Amino acid sequence: MTELTMSEALKDPLIRLLLRADKISMGEFAQILEAAASRRKRDLSRPGPEDRKPVAA
Repeated sequence: MTELTMSEALKDPLIRLLLRADKISMGEFAQILEAAASRRKRDLSRPGPEDRKPVAA
């Protein structure tokens, strides 16, 4: 199974039905997707605990 791109998610009929039921506009949903993508990119660029150097005592 592949993940939807933002463009595909905005065009998906089931997602559109859910957004309509939740009274979320396409513009709001696009902003939510963009914010989530930015957070994910930022989080993936941070070094994890295994990448950190030990602190000298």
